[in-house]
Amino acid sequence: MKKTERISPPDCLNNDVEESNNRKTGFYENLKDSYGDIYPRWNTTCKDKDGKSRIRKRLSEMSDGCCGYCGDKVTKLGDMEVDHYLPSSKFPYLAYCWDNLIPSCRYCNLIKSDFTPASLKGKKIGEHIVSDKYKFDYIYDKRYLLTEITQDDRLIDPTFDDPEEHLEFNPEFYFYEAKTETGQITAKKFFNNHKELAEKWEQISLFIKKLVSDDVSEEIIYDYIKLHGCEYICVKFYAYWANEKQEGRINRK
Repeated sequence: MKKTERISPPDCLNNDVEESNNRKTGFYENLKDSYGDIYPRWNTTCKDKDGKSRIRKRLSEMSDGCCGYCGDKVTKLGDMEVDHYLPSSKFPYLAYCWDNLIPSCRYCNLIKSDFTPASLKGKKIGEHIVSDKYKFDYIYDKRYLLTEITQDDRLIDPTFDDPEEHLEFNPEFYFYEAKTETGQITAKKFFNNHKELAEKWEQISLFIKKLVSDDVSEEIIYDYIKLHGCEYICVKFYAYWANEKQEGRINRK
C-alpha cells in the first residue's frame, strides 16, 4: 500500500467554483431517487464528449490507474470503482465530496463495504456548502476527523496517510505487519485474511525472483508495474530478492 497524492478535483466537484458549488448544492437537495438510493452522480454527470465521467477519469489519473488500497492496475476506466472512504450509506452528505472519493478495484470496494470508524457511528457529517441547510454533528474537515476524532479506529486513507507509518510489508512471508492500530485494522480488512491475495503475491514474488536471478534490468520490473500495478509490493520484492542474491541465499529458497 502506498501513498497516493490527492490532486485537484474536476470542476464539477470543485467547491471553489461558484457554478459547481451551486450545482453540488442542488445535488444534495435532490440526493436520493424514489427507491431511497443516492444518485451515483460520480458516474452519470460531468461527462466528456466521449461519454466518460471526468470524476472517474480524474480519480484514475490520481492513482495511475491503480486501486488506492491494494495497488492493482484497473485496466478499464469502467471497471474502476468509486469508493467513498466514509461510506455514502452512512454519510450521504459526503456523497459528492472530492476528498472522500478513493479509486478502488472491485475486490477492495467489496470487502471494505460500508466500514465506519466506531467513533463516527451515528454521527451526521456534511460538506460545508450545505451546512446552512442541514444540521450536522461535524462539518467535513478531513484532517480534524482523521487525527482528532477517529484516531485509532479507522482504516488508512491512502490520500491522507503515509501507509508506511502504519504498515510494513513482509516480502518473505507475504503479509503486512502493523505498526499502529490503524494499520492493524487496515491489514485485517484488506490483506492478511485473504488467501487468494497471498497466493497472488507469491506468484509475483517468484516472478521477480527469477528476474533478479537472471540479472534482468530493474527497468523490466517497472515495465511490469506499468502493466499490472502493485508498485509498492513489487519494489519490496525486488529489494528483498536483490539482497538475498547479494548474500548468496537466492538459490536456497
